Amino acid sequence: MPVDRNKGFTLMELMLVVVILGLLAAVAIPRFAQSGSDAKKNACSANISRINSQIELYAVGNAGIYPADQDELEAKILKNTALFPDGSPACPYGTAYTYDTSLKRIKAHSH
Repeated sequence: MPVDRNKGFTLMELMLVVVILGLLAAVAIPRFAQSGSDAKKNACSANISRINSQIELYAVGNAGIYPADQDELEAKILKNTALFPDGSPACPYGTAYTYDTSLKRIKAHSH
């Protein structure tokens, strides 16, 4: 019975597959690393928007009176379990949210 020597891949074919996989990994890995950072930025922005919405609702319910300072914001809005049943929102980067009394808003973070 004759032996068939053409059953496997050549070294060049295997090297070509390895090079293609390396190129695909070089493109994909930085994108995955970037997506984690983007998710944190989006979560921070969403938290700021949510807190600012609650500040506006508080003012509507209190004849247009906004929290006077950071302490009042924390006491009347952020620690209110009816508004934030899972606890007050926290920045994914660990930065504190700061209340700007002149704008009546939480200052945006620059992450």
